[in-house]
Amino acid sequence: MNTTNIQQLSKPQLAILVQLIQKIVETVSPLKIICYGYRTTTMINWSCFFNSETNVRTMYPTFDLLLITNDSEKRPNHEIIEIVEKHAAAVECDATTIVEHQKAVNKGLENGKRFVSTVFLYGAILYNNDTDVTIPAKELGSTVLNKLIEDNWQRYFGLAHRFFKTANYCFENGWYEQTIIDLHNSVEHACIAILKVCTGYRPTTRNLSRLLALTCNFSQELMVVFPRLTKEEIYFFNTLNRAYSDARYNEKFTVSNEVAKIIMGRVATLIGLVEKLYEKKRLCIEAVQPISFPLNLNSQ
Repeated sequence: MNTTNIQQLSKPQLAILVQLIQKIVETVSPLKIICYGYRTTTMINWSCFFNSETNVRTMYPTFDLLLITNDSEKRPNHEIIEIVEKHAAAVECDATTIVEHQKAVNKGLENGKRFVSTVFLYGAILYNNDTDVTIPAKELGSTVLNKLIEDNWQRYFGLAHRFFKTANYCFENGWYEQTIIDLHNSVEHACIAILKVCTGYRPTTRNLSRLLALTCNFSQELMVVFPRLTKEEIYFFNTLNRAYSDARYNEKFTVSNEVAKIIMGRVATLIGLVEKLYEKKRLCIEAVQPISFPLNLNSQ
């Protein structure tokens, strides 16, 4: 475990983190809280038309947390995540949270699962109630990792690509509501694909907002495809994110040609970015692979 990076936070940010952890412990009672990433942004603004002073503003920090709960915990994960999100808002920060039972974590460590192994090797324990995980974390070799990543990519991104093609077919036939449902599926599986590639984590949520938030641990690019800064942008994203529930339960659910076309364009952009992130990760892994002889070269 490594707490060096946490200590690099400013004193106000550390104070916020301490408050957040205290609130989580009081209401969730986890066995461990591990931070596996954070993001902070400082805005420096100046304009001769506004005032003569430079305005420095530090945005809310975002913390990526793994909460390990007792196996007897009955609350569903999404309920615990919502509790953490409310606490984060109360102390003026954001939290992207993953919740796992202790048994699942131990099994993951025993089997060399990449996400939990990496978090235990390099993350920072922020809270520990003295229940130690005795199974050591293991790192995968580059050859095994490369094969695992390729298999996950082909499976999940293949689904994302096929859902997008189906959405395009529906759009061409004027089935705009079905178009949005397939676009939701495409974004969901594209996010799963890149999360598996970059972190090894397999999310279970279908909430696109949470899936995109999880990708911010290694890239901000996907989140900005749906900025949600205006009412119009919020409408586009909500139409996509709520497609499943609205199609089932909202009898007035309709999508216009214009809205479907705009959302399809955004999803196409996101898929392209996901492909670039995958290629970047693949090249990084290949760069650290050992060279062995005899070489296995494909003849033309």
